[in-house]
Amino acid sequence: MHGAEQCAAVIAASKALFGQGDLAELDGATLAAALSELPHARVSELGQVVDLFAEVGLVASKSAARRTVKEGGAYVNNAKVTAEDAEVSADDLLHGRWLVLRRGKKNLAAIEFTGA
Repeated sequence: MHGAEQCAAVIAASKALFGQGDLAELDGATLAAALSELPHARVSELGQVVDLFAEVGLVASKSAARRTVKEGGAYVNNAKVTAEDAEVSADDLLHGRWLVLRRGKKNLAAIEFTGA
């Protein structure tokens, strides 16, 4: 039984990471385990999405991040980012700690908020 539940959690996490499920529905341990395999950065302050995309290495620069937003390929927690000056706040954090960034369909990264 435990194996089947864990398998279902992994499948749900995989689907959610690629936009086919709700990231907020994943429990903290499953989310942390899924994100541990992604490129990630730890930050003590939240700010503009373009800064975070550059910080974690999803794009080479802030201008490349702005282009990604403008072209419709930037997502935070599976929500499309439509403004180049969009900011994230503590309300956007999953389990008070994580942001999942996605560029296009397959390029994922995680931001871990460490607090001030």
